[in-house]
Amino acid sequence: MTKTRELAEIAVISALYVALTYLIAPIAYGPIQFRVSEALVILVASRRHLILFVPVGCAVANLLSPYTGVWDLIFMPIMSTIGALPIFFFGRRFLLVTSWFYGVVTGLSVAFMIAIVEKSGFAILALSITTSQVIIMTAGWLFFSGYVMLQDRGKERHGREGPPRV
Repeated sequence: MTKTRELAEIAVISALYVALTYLIAPIAYGPIQFRVSEALVILVASRRHLILFVPVGCAVANLLSPYTGVWDLIFMPIMSTIGALPIFFFGRRFLLVTSWFYGVVTGLSVAFMIAIVEKSGFAILALSITTSQVIIMTAGWLFFSGYVMLQDRGKERHGREGPPRV
């Protein structure tokens, strides 16, 4: 794959992450958070160059956040990338576990950030946000696993290249 194509994929997935986040903005930010765009991070397991979309998508999506500032534009992209590293390195063999790790790291990081900014209790925030992150990553894993299974079936039926292109 050419570097141009890889950069284009990074840009497209980053834009999709931002668009999905903006689409559900009322529940994508804050103490009660359900950011479905996080499930896209699972793509890093199969398209390793997409690790670069994680900080880019996170930073751009967080421009709309009520917490915009150093926390949302620097701390959270860094923590999201750290959370995604196990998916990058081990996701092909342990996708569900590494996805949960990502959910826990980002959930605890968001809770920490909001607790500092809002001067509120960390424990309740951590439980709420981490639970939603793990649910989202599990749903993403189910979707991704189903997609891969369908691709594999197509390859079995139609040879190595998959079904004929129309």
